[in-house]
Amino acid sequence: MAGWTMPVQRASFRGVRFDVLSVDDDVYRSTIEHAYPFVNGADVEDLGLNPLTVRMQAVFYGPGYYTDFKKFLSVLQKSGAATLVHPIRGRLQNMICTGASFHHEAEMIDYVALDLTFIESTPAKPIFVFNYSLLAKIDALLTELENFVDDVMALYGEFMEIVAFAANTKSRLLGVYGALFGCFEQVRGLFDFDKTKYGVSPVVTQDNFKAKSSRAVRDLVTMIDSGLRQIAARKDLTTRAKFDEVLRTIRQIKHIPADLVSGKNIKSAKEQSALKSLTTSFSKDDTESVHLMMQLASSVALLRIATELVEDDDLLPQDIDYITTQVRSQIMDNLQLLRKQVDDEHRGENITVLSTPNTSFYTAAHNTAEQLRNKVHKFTQLALAAINRKPPLMVREVPFSGTVQQIAHAFYQDYKRADELLRLNPQIRYPNFVERGEWLNSYVK
Repeated sequence: MAGWTMPVQRASFRGVRFDVLSVDDDVYRSTIEHAYPFVNGADVEDLGLNPLTVRMQAVFYGPGYYTDFKKFLSVLQKSGAATLVHPIRGRLQNMICTGASFHHEAEMIDYVALDLTFIESTPAKPIFVFNYSLLAKIDALLTELENFVDDVMALYGEFMEIVAFAANTKSRLLGVYGALFGCFEQVRGLFDFDKTKYGVSPVVTQDNFKAKSSRAVRDLVTMIDSGLRQIAARKDLTTRAKFDEVLRTIRQIKHIPADLVSGKNIKSAKEQSALKSLTTSFSKDDTESVHLMMQLASSVALLRIATELVEDDDLLPQDIDYITTQVRSQIMDNLQLLRKQVDDEHRGENITVLSTPNTSFYTAAHNTAEQLRNKVHKFTQLALAAINRKPPLMVREVPFSGTVQQIAHAFYQDYKRADELLRLNPQIRYPNFVERGEWLNSYVK
């Protein structure tokens, strides 16, 4: 009997070779039959081919059979598809071993028979709707944050009503506007904005107090948002460094009212004279309202920036967790500050909050607090969705000494994921030499 007219290849799976006694390939087509009454036959609808199924009878034999057998058992523990070398058809991509049985006989020394079943996996084509869920959450949250600015302005409008109808109207009015003017100047100087574009008049009367204050607060919110977004858009910083720089700037903004009362940041004589012309008794109470507005504006900007940063595919799960924790901490501080402001205003008007919590300022403050809680909850859900779309993390032992590119190829069969390993393992000091036996963080797949 003549031999095979075409070369028979040595079968293997995931690099482990074995000898094949027989192989059966099954290809079936999926169909649906539509039968109709009183009509012979049926309308057969073709739904495409079912996955290729390959069944093999293979053996390991000889003095070294047990070593090869153990290697094969180890590769079967790995998940996912791999390349199967078919003895006749050659390399078959995306094959998964769905079944394996092993048979030993006492008379067959150093010999094991294998019955293997492989099924071809066809990767699903990416459909936009699967990624859209996360993108939709991001877009929805960003839209809600835009609307939340109006709620903040409404809260400040209610506060200005209280100031306008206060018993000592003139002194309270000048004190509050003086705090607003001073904070406005400090924030504009912090971000080095144009004085022509963002200007505020130091002159105010009882008639134009509400109009000037509203315009100044809206410009103040715009400056804080634009300034923080400029920091987040820097190209010379990593994502984590951008967020930390935004937090550092927010802390600077937080200290502006207190420093303004003590005169710490009032450097120019022009600023000093302008503030003295507004009020002769600049107190901490006068800064409470503008301090609250600045913190709320900072939180809105921080939420917007964090939402956009979480969208980055290169962001690590621990970085997402860090960003979420800092955002929640900032919102918690805002809620406490808002609660204190409500109590102070009601105490000043001799209102018992528990008995009559129905003033317009209380209603606006309650609405703002609920909006804050709702926004931070949605951001937390967004962060969880961003973490869950990444593969689970695991710790692996480096199998040999080499470069981080070689280690990436050993872990993922893709040397291009070396940068990913460096991000997951900041402790690596020498990427060109990673010693064998080190434990590295890595994704499961």
